[in-house]
Amino acid sequence: MPVDPQFAMILPHLPGAVAMGRALAEGRMKPEDMPPMPAMPPIPVAHVEDRALATPHGPLPVRLYSPHPDRTLPLVMFFHGGGFISGDLNTHDDLARRLALAADCVVLSVGYRLAPAHPFPAALDDCLAATGWALAHAAEIGADASRFAVAGDSAGGNLAAVVALALRDKAGPQPVAQLLIYPGTDLAAAPEGSMARTGEGFYMSQDDLAFYHTSYVGQSDPYDPHISPLRAPSLAGLPPAMVLTAEYDPLRDQGLAYARRLAVEGVPVEPVDYEGAIHGFLSFPAPMGRSAIKCCGAWLKARLI
Repeated sequence: MPVDPQFAMILPHLPGAVAMGRALAEGRMKPEDMPPMPAMPPIPVAHVEDRALATPHGPLPVRLYSPHPDRTLPLVMFFHGGGFISGDLNTHDDLARRLALAADCVVLSVGYRLAPAHPFPAALDDCLAATGWALAHAAEIGADASRFAVAGDSAGGNLAAVVALALRDKAGPQPVAQLLIYPGTDLAAAPEGSMARTGEGFYMSQDDLAFYHTSYVGQSDPYDPHISPLRAPSLAGLPPAMVLTAEYDPLRDQGLAYARRLAVEGVPVEPVDYEGAIHGFLSFPAPMGRSAIKCCGAWLKARLI
C-alpha cells in the first residue's frame, strides 16, 4: 500500500531534522544553535525523575517513569533511537511516558553516550551499566528485578537486542522479554532489499545510514554480534520478543530477518509489520503511532505479569 497520508504529509519536513543531527555529530552545529522544538504538554505520569548514575566514564543520565509510585511494578529498560549519533532523554520522553502507561511498568530511559565522539562499545557499556544499576536498586525505584524487559527503537532497538544477547551469555538476571522497535540488526549489511527500495525519500537515506553505522562502529568489526546481532552464531535462549517493523523503512528487512531467526532458533517471537508506516513513526503524533505504542505496551504487560 502507499505511504499512509498521516506520514506522507510529515515526510517533506524530516530531512532537515536528520541533517541537523548529522551536523551536531560532526561538530558543524552546537546544541545551542538548534531551533527550538514546538512545546507540547507532556502526557501525565505520576512520577518522573531524572538521575545521574556514577560510572567509570562519568555521570550517566537516566530518567525514571512510574505510573504508580506507591506500588512495585515490573521494569522496562528503554534505549532511545537516533542512529547512535543523536537522541536523548528529551527526544524520547513522550514515547517513554506512553510506554510506561501502556505497559503499567517502571520505565528507565538511558541517555547513553553518542558516536562519533563515543563509538562502540560506549553506548552498549552505558546500557549494560544502567541495567545493572536498575536491577541492584530495584527496590529503591519501585521495580521488581525479577520482572524486567529491554526495549528500544531504531538504534535503541539494536542496543536492546545486544543487551539481551550479552545478558544471556553471562550469569545473572535475565530479561523476560525484549521489545525491538524497527531495530537495526545488521550494521554490516549491503544496501539492498528494503535499504535500496526505501533508501531515498522515506526519512533516512542510504547515505544517512552509512554515516550512522560508520560513526558508531568506528575501528571495530561491524560483523561483531554485539554490533550486528543478526550475525550472532546463535540466538537460542533469548527472551521472547516483539519485533515491530514499518513498510517504508530501510531497516524493515533487518527486523524481519531477526524475527525469522529468533523463531527458527526456538525463541517465541511476535513480528508486527505496519503497512504504510515509515521509520520512527511511534514518535510522531499520529493515530497509527499511538496505536502501535498501545500494542507494544499490551505485549509487554502480558509478559511482565
